[in-house]
Amino acid sequence: MHVKTKSKLLSLKKNWFYIIFSIIFADQFSKILIQQYIPLKSDSVVIIPKLLYFTHITNDGISFGWNPFSNSILLFIVSVIACVFILKVLFDSKKDAYLIQISLCLIIGGAFGNLIDRFFTAFNLMGYSGVVDFIDIGYDYYRFYIFNFADSFITIGIILYILSFMIVKTSNGK
Repeated sequence: MHVKTKSKLLSLKKNWFYIIFSIIFADQFSKILIQQYIPLKSDSVVIIPKLLYFTHITNDGISFGWNPFSNSILLFIVSVIACVFILKVLFDSKKDAYLIQISLCLIIGGAFGNLIDRFFTAFNLMGYSGVVDFIDIGYDYYRFYIFNFADSFITIGIILYILSFMIVKTSNGK
């Protein structure tokens, strides 16, 4: 491998690390604050009336509370496998468009943020009973599901990943 190419690749991986670490930090820090200041399953804290609330709950499953495994250790193992797979896709993307790499960093950062909670849940550590969720959005009494920053980063990453392929396909005239 050429020296200039090696240096560029190392710089690229360093950028990935900064993005992923920042996402994990923001997610975990927000969850610690919520656990510290809002009691579990208490009344919602109104942030923006009729639109945004903080409601501290835990989710022992995956998206929308769905738990296909009913076993926190099995869910943790499946989550680890998913994280390893996404990391492999990220490392294989080093020649792809920067938007693809950023989207994968968002997905893996969010996945690792929730994986930390799943680890504590699976091994009954620090009183965890599931992934900490708290962002509660809706209008008036119609509310969506409750989620966290990790879920947001995963969702944004998936949207950007899909858009990046649409942009590449459009720019190639296919």
